[in-house]
Amino acid sequence: MVPAWVLLKREILFEHDASAFGGASDSMRRPRSGEEGEKSMRRARSGEDGEISMRRARSRHEEEGSTRRSRSRHEGEGSTRRSRSRHDDDLRGGREESMRRVKFRQEEGDSMSRYSMRRVKFRQEEGDSMSRYSMRRASSRHEEEEEEEEEEEESIRRASYRHEEEQDESVMRFLSYRHEEDLRAGRGEDSAPVRSRHEEDSWRRGSAGPSRTGGTSTTVKVPSRQDIKDAILVYLQSVKPDAHFANPPQLSSLRLLRPTKSIPQLCEDIISVVIASADKNLVAFYAGPYRPGNNLKGGYLIYDTSKNSLSAVPQPPFDYSRADLGLGSVVLSLKEGKEDTYLLAELTKKRGCTTPKAALSMWRPSAAEWVVYPASFPPELCLPNCVFQADMCFSYRGSVLCWVDLFKGMLICDLMLHIDGRPKFRYIPLPQQSMAYDRFEHPWRAEEFRSVACVDGSIKFVTMDGYGQRPGNELSLTAWTLSTDLCHWNKVNECFVRDIWESKNYLQSGLPKILPLFPVLSMNEDDVVYLVVTRRKVVGCQVEYMGQYLLRVDMQHHKVSFCPQNTEQIRSQPFASQCSAYVSAYHKGKVKARKVEACKDKELIWCT
Repeated sequence: MVPAWVLLKREILFEHDASAFGGASDSMRRPRSGEEGEKSMRRARSGEDGEISMRRARSRHEEEGSTRRSRSRHEGEGSTRRSRSRHDDDLRGGREESMRRVKFRQEEGDSMSRYSMRRVKFRQEEGDSMSRYSMRRASSRHEEEEEEEEEEEESIRRASYRHEEEQDESVMRFLSYRHEEDLRAGRGEDSAPVRSRHEEDSWRRGSAGPSRTGGTSTTVKVPSRQDIKDAILVYLQSVKPDAHFANPPQLSSLRLLRPTKSIPQLCEDIISVVIASADKNLVAFYAGPYRPGNNLKGGYLIYDTSKNSLSAVPQPPFDYSRADLGLGSVVLSLKEGKEDTYLLAELTKKRGCTTPKAALSMWRPSAAEWVVYPASFPPELCLPNCVFQADMCFSYRGSVLCWVDLFKGMLICDLMLHIDGRPKFRYIPLPQQSMAYDRFEHPWRAEEFRSVACVDGSIKFVTMDGYGQRPGNELSLTAWTLSTDLCHWNKVNECFVRDIWESKNYLQSGLPKILPLFPVLSMNEDDVVYLVVTRRKVVGCQVEYMGQYLLRVDMQHHKVSFCPQNTEQIRSQPFASQCSAYVSAYHKGKVKARKVEACKDKELIWCT
């Protein structure tokens, strides 16, 4: 029975190294007695009529004293009246002075307010003038930046052309050398005669002249870039699939067989493939070392399980100014009338731009050519020092393309929402409750402890919180589900690694407490995660591989089951796909009864 979904090895041949006042008062004097009073009193004491004279003198003295007192009172009242008058005058003068001062201050304030109003108006006019000037400067800077970008693109194109010319020249020299070596070997000559500098330069340029054998060499035709692409495409079309499907947690394999005797010389570097994405019955591969922007040999392969066939897709037009975003190739299964077809989309970014710019290249078999759509990244990915690197990609709801950076978030593009022919991208960050990691500071790969997949029509995210920062018994395996409006994450289940170690089946297996890696979500079961456990031992200064196990963890019912892994060692996250569910009845027998004899004259290309 063909399983509903399978686990495939994504990578085998290539490995990533895990490696801020006092005022004084006037004194008041008493009035002194006059001299006349004193003389009269002395005369009165010395005279015979002392008593009478004393009385007379005393009465006169009293009269004089009363006169003086009355005069003094009169003078005091006059002085009081004068002081009052002066005080009243002072008050009136002070009031008038204060009134004049208040009036002066009011006039001065009015003058200052008029002056400040004139200054404010002047500043406003000056600000308007400066804003117009800054707008003109900004417009001028924008035009200068556009001119600089155009010059940069032109220089990049020129550098690309020079690189192609140098590469063609090197290929020409190599083929000429091989041709002359073959001619020399056919004549049985052991060594070439000594040539002059002119002959050596002529030989290196591939022009006619004296050859190594002493004769006249012919000019060797150097294949053009289009000739190389055609040769690679013919070679990829000769590759045949060999599928071996098994029910999870057993690992399935998809081998690609190539004829050993028909490998062109230009295709010797294409020795492996890497799974990029899958959708329904289709699986997309990167063939060879090719990636967008690296100008290496290779292309794309599309495996269709319903037909058990492979189709080759050529590279997009080479553009040195474009760079890949990691695993950026998404395959989308489509229906055109009664025929099944597909869409292959490749997301790239522009090199050396202050503001990141994107380009979405699309391939349809009916058009048989790549169409490039320029686009812009969301504002969240246009911040300084912000790097988005896709660790996986997939399709959703039949029209949504998804690229996932397991350290940051997810970039989506709905093909139904194109605006003026430009794709519109949207950024969805990972749950805020999950631990944040920096790709350039974190020494581990994200696939070791995180994964995202589309499970039964929902996008799910599983993470091992605390990985690399806490002991293994404190790590928690947490599952999240993205809402249908693609706006927020909902926490679904959580279990600890110690619960896996303490489960009945794990204890019966006799395995030590080994930290599981590479979580993979089940494609048809909610809350089920598959993990890889690798057993090793240290012998001297070396670490020996002892075996691997694939664990099935039911997070909701807390059940753990496992099976030994008998294939080659799993060094990267397994790839989950539902492609096995689309194997037709005609091909089911062929998939089951795959003969070993078919591999005698074939060389295996392992699916990585």
